[in-house]
Amino acid sequence: MTIEEIKTPQDILTYMYETIAYGWLDINNEEHINNLKDYRELYRTSSIEETISHGLGTCIEQTYLMSFLLTKLGIPNKMFCLRIYENNDLDNIEYGEDMHCFVLYYLNDKVYQIEHPDRDRIGIYEYPSEEQALKELVVHYSTIFTGDYIFLTEFSEVPYNISYKNFNLYINELAKQANSHHLN
Repeated sequence: MTIEEIKTPQDILTYMYETIAYGWLDINNEEHINNLKDYRELYRTSSIEETISHGLGTCIEQTYLMSFLLTKLGIPNKMFCLRIYENNDLDNIEYGEDMHCFVLYYLNDKVYQIEHPDRDRIGIYEYPSEEQALKELVVHYSTIFTGDYIFLTEFSEVPYNISYKNFNLYINELAKQANSHHLN
C-alpha cells in the first residue's frame, strides 16, 4: 500500500504494518531495527519524510506519522506521551525507556487509538470517550513501566533531530505548561 492509497484509519494501520518497522536513526544516520541498544546516547528524532524513506520509527516517529496521515484524511486526532517522569538531568543512562507515545482519533462520536509501534497491541481500539481511553491506556502501561510517577502529556509535533534527552526536556516543558500531574 502507498500513502496515496490511504482512505481510512484501517488503511493507515495496513500501511504501517506493511512499510514501517520498529527502529530508529542515530546521530550518525545509522539504522537500528528492533532494538534499543545505545538508544539514550545515540537516538535522534526523525522527520516524517525520514520515517517513510527509511521505513522505521520508534513510538515517537510512528505516532507522528499516523497523526500526519489522519490529519491528511481530515480526521481530528491528538498525540500523547505517556512516560515515567524523569527530571531534566536524565543522567542515568541505565534507566529503561519507560515511555510510549500514541495517537487518539475522533470519528463518528467515538474515540479510537490506532496502535502500531507497540507490537503486542497492534490494532485499532474503540473507546466511549477520550477520558476512558486515556484512563485505560495509563492503567495498561503502568503495569509495564518500572517507575513510580507516570505522566501523560499531549504534544502536537515532534521537533526534528533532537536527542532522547531533548525530547524528554520538550515533553517536560509541555507538561509544566499544562500543569500536568503524575497519575499514580
